[in-house]
Amino acid sequence: MNDLFLAGAGVRGIMPDSEMINNSLHSCMTVRLDEQGSPLLVKVLALTMGERTLLIAALDTLRLYEVHSDLMRRSLAEATAVPPEDIALCASHSHSTPILEPIEGPCPYFNFVMQQLTQAAVEACRTRRPARIGQAVTHVVGASFNQRVPIANGGVKFTRDFREGLASGRPIDPRLNLIRIDDEHGKPIAGWIRFAAHPACVIFDAPISAEYPGYLTEYLSRNVAGGAPILYAFGAAGDVNCVPMFGKESDAQKLGLNLAQLAAPLFEETKTQMPRQMLAGRWVVDLPLDCPPSLDELQQEIDEIRGFISGLDRDPQLEWVIGINCKKDWPVEKKKSHVIELAEWAERLRTTLESGRTFPRSWPAEITAFILDDLGLVFYPGEPFTELGLALAARSPLNETLLMAHSNGTEGYLGTDEDRRRRGYEMYTWHRYQKRDPRCRPLPYALGAGEVMLDNAVGLIEDLIK
Repeated sequence: MNDLFLAGAGVRGIMPDSEMINNSLHSCMTVRLDEQGSPLLVKVLALTMGERTLLIAALDTLRLYEVHSDLMRRSLAEATAVPPEDIALCASHSHSTPILEPIEGPCPYFNFVMQQLTQAAVEACRTRRPARIGQAVTHVVGASFNQRVPIANGGVKFTRDFREGLASGRPIDPRLNLIRIDDEHGKPIAGWIRFAAHPACVIFDAPISAEYPGYLTEYLSRNVAGGAPILYAFGAAGDVNCVPMFGKESDAQKLGLNLAQLAAPLFEETKTQMPRQMLAGRWVVDLPLDCPPSLDELQQEIDEIRGFISGLDRDPQLEWVIGINCKKDWPVEKKKSHVIELAEWAERLRTTLESGRTFPRSWPAEITAFILDDLGLVFYPGEPFTELGLALAARSPLNETLLMAHSNGTEGYLGTDEDRRRRGYEMYTWHRYQKRDPRCRPLPYALGAGEVMLDNAVGLIEDLIK
């Protein structure tokens, strides 16, 4: 292919004013402006080959619901003439960032982020110039752990202790992948880095921060990329957290800098060249959903949850309810706020079922794939478990294929059939906390959903390269 390859990048800050933060949007998390960690940014990479341009945007935010993503991609498409299907929006999933508001009410922070994102995209397109690309990988041990520990009764424990998680033998993805993009003189235009571990060192009552992705990318930009922006993508890590969890901002900084020390020599050594091909495609696939619980099952869960809440006044150390575990040493009020939404969801569903309403048997999910030479980037709107990301890389016909979570929306956790049978927060109750957005899927994914996603992701790649 003789088409010229062009690349450009744009960056804007998205640090909110105090009046933009609405901490009531999450039952447990708050962010504080009295202390600041790594900066909140939006970064956009524009890649053009022939008549096609792809945009990859990295946003330091917890998540993008589909309605947010659709509006953002529409704004970018209008400003840059790049079709929405050729735009990938990647939320860092950093847990110390403000939550974007529902668009039905006042949403000053969302509007601000969309404005800054659009400006960064325009800058990225405006600064495109002849470019070369290269990619590399190193492997990291000790920076992540699988938080789902199987237990003897067939269930699963959500552990907050990395030692317990590592001892369980559950998988992590050790790959730290990067892309380097240079101009024709070898000067970096941008970089892109992916790691598969929740940016969640702090989680509760957190200083506002992009967490470890911010420290990681800031160091690389300043020290090895000559100031060129480095984008971060959150890999398939729905069941994997960083080390430590429930720590301090200093822990997030230490992790980010440790990862940067591993990535820096790799970035410097990466050779770039003109790509032979740049391909892109998008499929919308239907993933199967569970049937709703019966009225009797719902009542049993309501009774158990309400009993747990009242029992906390007698025994603050209570931990387990409907197969999920609170952190034992949480304050009573935090435990109550964490589980009350489980009961409220069950009560609403009971009323809905009694009214005769039916529910869908499947739920659509958008899978987007960008292919650069023999590297596949697959963007998925939920949080696929690590095992699915590794399976995609193994089954793909490409040399390296990376599955990115929280891209172009958010549809919650997706695991293997074994994970679904064990239930737990991720596979069974995540959706109960999404009451503020009725467009989110209403029920857990059914058995087979993970395989449907994998089959379609591989099928999309095969369709593009045939």
